[in-house]
Formats: sequence, structure tokens, C-alpha cells
Amino acid sequence: PDDQREALILIGASGFAYEEAAEICGCKTGTIKSRVNRARQRLQEVLSVSGAADYGPDPEVGQVSDTAFVA
Repeated sequence: PDDQREALILIGASGFAYEEAAEICGCKTGTIKSRVNRARQRLQEVLSVSGAADYGPDPEVGQVSDTAFVA
């Protein structure tokens, strides 16, 4: 929903404090926290992320090498 998207963008992408985001959105700080939490949960569902093990390098790609490629 738009309200969750706005809260997540303000907090997660734009770096605003919860209090600042609440003022921008015209609601209470707790409301922003709830919206961000619900938005993060929804993103995890959409992206099929179930926990910390789902973050990091793709197991098929492996670790990025620090050596230069030779063409």
C-alpha cells in the first residue's frame, strides 16, 4: 500500500528518523514504525526471503574473486 511504501522509502532509502517521517506523513511515530514493519514483512514475502541465510552471495555464483579478469 502507498502509506507503507512511503514510510519505507522515507526510513529505509532516504534515511529520515522515524520522528521526521511521522511529521512528513502527518501521523504518529508509532504509526510509521508499524507501516515500516509491515512493508518490510511484505517485501520479504514478495522476494521469498525467510531469514538471514537468504542474504549474501548467490550460491550458484559463489564468492566474487579479487583477481582481475584477463581477456
